[in-house]
Amino acid sequence: MAPVSSEFLLSLGIESIINYLRKSRADEEHERRTGEDVLKAQKELMDRVLEPLGIPYDQRPEVGSGDKISTRPVFQGVIDDLRIKKYQAIAVKEISRMGRGSYTDMGVIYDLIVENRIFILTPYKLYDPRNPSDLRQIRFELFMSREEFETTRERLFGGRVNNAIAGRWVAGPAPFGFDYNKDTKKLTINENEASIVRMIFDYYVNGVPQPDGTRRDVSFRALATYISKKTLIRTPKGKKEWHPHQLQQLISSERYIGTMRFRTTQRVNGKVVQRPEEEHIIVPDAFPAIIDTNTWEKAQAKLIDSSHKPRNKMDFSPCELAGLCVCHKCGRRMVRQYSVQNYKTKSGTISKYHKEFLWCTSAGCTFLKYRSVEEDLLEVLRHFSNLDKDILQEQLSQLIAQDKKVNSQEDISSYIESRSKELKNRMKFIYEKYETGKYTDEMFDERKAEIDSELQELSLLEAEASKPLPTEKNQINIDVVKNNLTSVLEAYQAADDKSDRNKILRSVFDHVIVELTERGRGRIPSKYVLYPVLKPGLVTRDFFSLMSK
Repeated sequence: MAPVSSEFLLSLGIESIINYLRKSRADEEHERRTGEDVLKAQKELMDRVLEPLGIPYDQRPEVGSGDKISTRPVFQGVIDDLRIKKYQAIAVKEISRMGRGSYTDMGVIYDLIVENRIFILTPYKLYDPRNPSDLRQIRFELFMSREEFETTRERLFGGRVNNAIAGRWVAGPAPFGFDYNKDTKKLTINENEASIVRMIFDYYVNGVPQPDGTRRDVSFRALATYISKKTLIRTPKGKKEWHPHQLQQLISSERYIGTMRFRTTQRVNGKVVQRPEEEHIIVPDAFPAIIDTNTWEKAQAKLIDSSHKPRNKMDFSPCELAGLCVCHKCGRRMVRQYSVQNYKTKSGTISKYHKEFLWCTSAGCTFLKYRSVEEDLLEVLRHFSNLDKDILQEQLSQLIAQDKKVNSQEDISSYIESRSKELKNRMKFIYEKYETGKYTDEMFDERKAEIDSELQELSLLEAEASKPLPTEKNQINIDVVKNNLTSVLEAYQAADDKSDRNKILRSVFDHVIVELTERGRGRIPSKYVLYPVLKPGLVTRDFFSLMSK
């Protein structure tokens, strides 16, 4: 039964009504339990209220729920229509249906109602913003709906925190390597999947097996290629092809040593933000460990190593300068370009010309003869080994000190900045999906945990890059350095395999910045300057043994 008559509404100037229909979170839960179409039931209720009035009304159903105006496009349209006074009243099942958003959102709704004198019609009462008692009730309803939302969220959050502290799994489906025990609500080891996890850690830490019985050290890209093409191991989703990022996430996950990390969140100014790291809940030994501590620590040490490694697939062996040279102009890594061109001589015979260049992939950038750069790098090592001790000590201090400065400014910082921006955009996306109800709590936690893990890796990388290096004169033993340089040159000349030579150069140089100063023409070669950045390990006594591993 309508709470008011049509004559009374017309006397107030109400000639058209907008009926806004929206499901609450409680409605969604009821719908999942019973299968009832809650929005249809709400429409039928409001029709019984509005039809007897005989005043024209339009209905605007909002299919998805959400606690922010920005995530409810239908309600945004309702506000626009009310603002231009297309409707004089808004009909809702209850005032809270207009939103449980931030107090800023509530202020937008409240100001609109007051300034335009928008009447609110519910099945039980007509609210007039010119009536002080009605206005007080509107403020109270808006405030209480928001407080009820926050109370419900905190209660659910508190329950999940308590479960996490007790070692119960609260982050969605069981991760790869584990099964979820419905009785204890904890994780147990899935031996079939756990054996795959152990194998991946073994390959990453100790290298992949070679035909001659040795092990080859690999990056994530090479490891993904090896597993996809040389083994029958399937991804957690049953696919044959592994992606490097999948392996990186697996290797960095603390759950494989039995540790559960629950990254808590809180709401600030209507936005869900991650609580400070010291407030995260970390539960050691929450479930059985798949990986032993020693293997885990070796994997993490390799993971946070900031030195660049060639990104060659397993099918290819890196050449001498792979992963070393950086273009001064654009900051990109330079690659080898090789081709064979046939020339017809005056005598009619075919002559082959082998072209081998060090090439920056940016259009119109640096292009140099490959072997010329290789020889100049070796000449740098010879130059250092022949220098007077005092001069060598001074130059080494500058070059090693330059290591973190250049690497941080031109390589690491740009990577961290761009990657961080990408991850924050992804985080914003999953927050929006969660707030609109598209993601359940479990889905939200699972996707957020993935991004948090990657952000943590970036923090580790940034911390590693900022560590001080041994640059003071009394920390550099010049005799040790000269012996190391001699060993490097001898090892390079003795090595026949191009990949071994690459490994030797990368043990000495972190990277080499290549600046083109004058382009070559015809037989006149290009002119360039090399800015080598040495690895700090060069000054240590065990350098050669480390290089040989």
